Amino acid sequence: MQVSEKQFSKYFHTHYRPLCLHALHFLGNTEEAEDVVQEIFMKLWDKREQLATIKSVKAYLYKAVRNNCLTRIRDAKPTTSLEMVAPDQLLSDEEVEERSEMEARIWKMIDELPERRRHIFLMAKRDGLSYKEIAAQTGLTVKTIENHVFRAMQSLRANDFNAYIFFFA
Repeated sequence: MQVSEKQFSKYFHTHYRPLCLHALHFLGNTEEAEDVVQEIFMKLWDKREQLATIKSVKAYLYKAVRNNCLTRIRDAKPTTSLEMVAPDQLLSDEEVEERSEMEARIWKMIDELPERRRHIFLMAKRDGLSYKEIAAQTGLTVKTIENHVFRAMQSLRANDFNAYIFFFA
């Protein structure tokens, strides 16, 4: 039995972002991570007649992304010493999957913040700018910047406390 386009689209929209984050842990490059995930979904689309036989599409996708990333790493570098392996690669598949999903939840919550608050929050947390630097760039006061970052953190903590603790504690 072949999976419908609607069901396939649901798989894509549900798993694309967490899978990109999963691939990013291995590859360290956003564009290459997205390439891997897109490639996996293209292969999955070609095999959509077989999707009904897969017990867990989610597990299949994570394993396929992981394997593709490891193949790319292997082909790019002849050998990698254990010291050069990122700690994320030493986690179990379940732990890495859980971490990727948590990151996706955090990014979704950040995306849902009001535009100005999101912009200021990302300048502070992602870009590492000081409140004073953000104030200079935006024309707002340092106190207003502090307020926006505080309210963003408060909102994230209220929406998903576990994800908040994981990333900001």
